[in-house]
Amino acid sequence: MASNGRHGSPAPGAPAVEASAGSPEGVVTDPAPAPAAANAGPVVETEPSSSNQRPRKLRSLLIGAVIAAVLALFLFVGLRSGSGSGSGSTTDAVVPIGSMAPDFTLPALIGGGDVRLDSLGMARHRPVVLNFFASWCVPCQEETPLLARTAATEKAKGSSVQFVGVDVADKTADAVAFVQKSGISYPIGVDTTAKVASLVYGLNGQPQTFFIDGTGHVVGHVIGAVTSPVLQQWLHRLAGSSG
Repeated sequence: MASNGRHGSPAPGAPAVEASAGSPEGVVTDPAPAPAAANAGPVVETEPSSSNQRPRKLRSLLIGAVIAAVLALFLFVGLRSGSGSGSGSTTDAVVPIGSMAPDFTLPALIGGGDVRLDSLGMARHRPVVLNFFASWCVPCQEETPLLARTAATEKAKGSSVQFVGVDVADKTADAVAFVQKSGISYPIGVDTTAKVASLVYGLNGQPQTFFIDGTGHVVGHVIGAVTSPVLQQWLHRLAGSSG
C-alpha cells in the first residue's frame, strides 16, 4: 500500500513527525545542506543598515508602550476594587448567619403606613420569614404564590411565624397587581431604589429569603426560589424559636 509519509495523528501536545522517503518511520531527517557555490568568496555578515533599525526600534517602543498601558489599567482596577471596601456605598457581603437581622422601615405597598421589620418580629418575639422579590423576576413569579399560600396556612393555624416581603426596584402598579394575583396577605415594604436590598442586606438579585428567629438573629438564608420542602423545614425550626 502506498504511504504518504504520515502514520496516524500525533499525540496531543507532541510535535508532528514526518518520515522522508527511505528513512525509518518516526525519524526526523534534516535536509542536506546546500552545496557551496563554486568560487564563492568568504561569507561576510554585515550590520543591518540604520534605515532597517529604525522600524524595529519603533515597533519595540510601541509594543512596550502597549504593555505598560495594560499593566497600568490592571493596577488601577485592582486598587479601585480594593478601595471600595468599607466606603459605605455598597455592602461587601450578605448578612451573615448568626448576626442580627438589620432593621428597616419601608412604606407599605398596600394599605398605607410603614413596614418595620423589628416591630413585626423581634419586638413581638416572633420569628420572621423575610422575602426579597420583584414582579419582573421570573423565579419570584414561581415562588411567591407558594409563600402566599404557606403564610395563610400558618396564620390560620395560629403559628407565631410572621411573613414579611420586600418588593425591590419595581413599578408600584406592577407590584400591586403581582401581589394581589399571588394572594399575598402579609406586609410588603416598597424598596423602590433597592437601598435596603443592596446597601443594608448586600443582595444583588432576587428572590432571596432570610429566616430570622424570635430574638432577631438570622438563622438561615436561601438564594433563589424557596421550594416547599425547604420552606417547611425552616418553618418547623422557626416555630420553636419564638419566646
